Amino acid sequence: MPDLSWYWRRAQAMNLPEVIARIRRKGRQIMDARRDRDWAAIRLEAGDFPALPGPGEAPPELVEILRRDGERIMAGHWRAFGGLPLKVEDPPQWHRDYLAAVSLPTTRSAFQLDHRALPQGADIKLIWELSRWLELVRLAQAARLLPSERAAEKCLLWLEDWIKHNPPFRGWNWISALESGTRLLQFTWIDALLSPLADQWGFEAELETLRYEILPPHAWHCWRHRSFGSSANNHLLGELAGLIVALGRWPALAHWAAPLPKLKALFEAEILKQFAPDGGHREQALNYHLYALEFCLQARLALRSAGLPYGPSIEDRLSRAAVFYAAAQQPADPWDYGDSDEAYVSPLFADSTRRVREWIQWLENPASSPAIQYWLKGETLSAGPPTVDEGTWRLFTESGQAVLAKGGWFWRWDLSPLGYLSTAAHGHLDALHLSLWRHGVAWVVDPGTGAYYAQPDLRAWLAGRAAHNTPCPLALDFPRRAGPFLWREGHGPPQVKRISEVEMQATLELAGCRVSRRFFAAESGNGWTVEDACGNREGQAVDFAVRWQFAPGTVAEKAGADGIILRRGGEKLTVLASGNWSSTRWVATREESGGDHPLAGTVSPHFRRVEFAPYWLLEARAGAVPKGKPCVFRTTFLA
Repeated sequence: MPDLSWYWRRAQAMNLPEVIARIRRKGRQIMDARRDRDWAAIRLEAGDFPALPGPGEAPPELVEILRRDGERIMAGHWRAFGGLPLKVEDPPQWHRDYLAAVSLPTTRSAFQLDHRALPQGADIKLIWELSRWLELVRLAQAARLLPSERAAEKCLLWLEDWIKHNPPFRGWNWISALESGTRLLQFTWIDALLSPLADQWGFEAELETLRYEILPPHAWHCWRHRSFGSSANNHLLGELAGLIVALGRWPALAHWAAPLPKLKALFEAEILKQFAPDGGHREQALNYHLYALEFCLQARLALRSAGLPYGPSIEDRLSRAAVFYAAAQQPADPWDYGDSDEAYVSPLFADSTRRVREWIQWLENPASSPAIQYWLKGETLSAGPPTVDEGTWRLFTESGQAVLAKGGWFWRWDLSPLGYLSTAAHGHLDALHLSLWRHGVAWVVDPGTGAYYAQPDLRAWLAGRAAHNTPCPLALDFPRRAGPFLWREGHGPPQVKRISEVEMQATLELAGCRVSRRFFAAESGNGWTVEDACGNREGQAVDFAVRWQFAPGTVAEKAGADGIILRRGGEKLTVLASGNWSSTRWVATREESGGDHPLAGTVSPHFRRVEFAPYWLLEARAGAVPKGKPCVFRTTFLA
């Protein structure tokens, strides 16, 4: 378990009303752990939500992929986090981390379990991922569209087995209300997909039993133990969305939770809190932006079906969120910023390996993403196609991000505060970090996330300043990480000055230190220059380093004393360092990184997958700058 200092600092992130609310929730946990309820006391009559399109309207590509996915899943070849291959048994072990090969079966009360530090390198995220039922929804989709009675039977058998090994409020899968909300949402899809086939294939009784075994306890748990206070991030959106979607199909579930109008009011308030007026999500984590937006879209479907559509201010905010995401992400070679576990809400895409591309295509033009358009038939966001202003910085001031697209170059500049709420749970020390793509190929990348609980050293490194290319003062450790999803301190947004269409300067104030970065067109050639400086409050220069982390697969050769020529994906790039850097060090392999941090060069292109990628480490020593010379250091990128 985390040491006591983590709990102390976590308590310090709470205000008094939150502390009182957590004491009350502990009382509810004690009651729920001891009291059995009659989950069949209220009859559940299903409405016609979600109104699914006919199987004959399905895109042929989706049908063919579902044919392959159905066979893959039934053969025990599952995918976690969109693409991580796992071999599971039939039925799966629902309390097993298949990546660490560790099983942790338990029937203890979930309210007494500590999920933050599992033994033998296990990570709760791997256990929860299987119990989000994403692969079961895929089986239900295959059952309807192929059609496949075998896929339907397997889906129901595995749900029955899940219930057998996960009685209400016991075991690892009942710890988080977000997981309950997610399963509510998935079961709504499963029931809608399989119900029309139940009489024909003779499993109506099994499906009816599952409804009472799954829906009431999940709705009760999700509502009574929902997130609040300093924990009310995307988790609360997911919990409320799960309840809204389930109540959209079974209105009587309000008995176990809350009336739909109340849920709608809470959900709309969270949308306005979590998405900034310019559309960015305040958690400073790009994958969670899309994740939260997916919850909002599914809740929108349910509320509209119930005659409770979003108000104009909510529609406007979500349209801006769609524009932001499409502007900030590169679909052909996507790299997120901030935490990313590659979570998605439901498998509404055709191909999980193209999930980001399909969603961006749908946001820009629903018809260009046939699978998502099929499942969300009639849905769209009214802002029109998201665009990036060609040739000028597009600054999302409230969110703290900027993007520049010009002549095949695409830059994304992080100009954000550390994160959302007092914990900044999903934020990284990436303020002033620049990411670069050229002609859709990623060059300079954010290093990713790696893991959440299983590898704390890796998690801390990838979230830290030294792993990013923001100027990193060598003698400064601020803000400091306090453990999983918790920082001891935060920092505000950098001060940004727009000088011209393509030139900007940003300054970040840290504890006793001022870090600045200026970006402008290169003086010669087709390219850009980044100028960095670092000083104390008295204006004196301090030592700092910049680590240009390149994408995996980048190869290099020397270009003079202070330059390198890079190649990746059929593209070529030249990078030059000004002559006043104290040292420049190209590191192509882990064996060449001796003397650097043990994890230097580690990147995580996907959650729970890491690899080494080359980097260029530049160090600036204030004392090495000749008297009278400017104490600024440049890196230039040329096509």
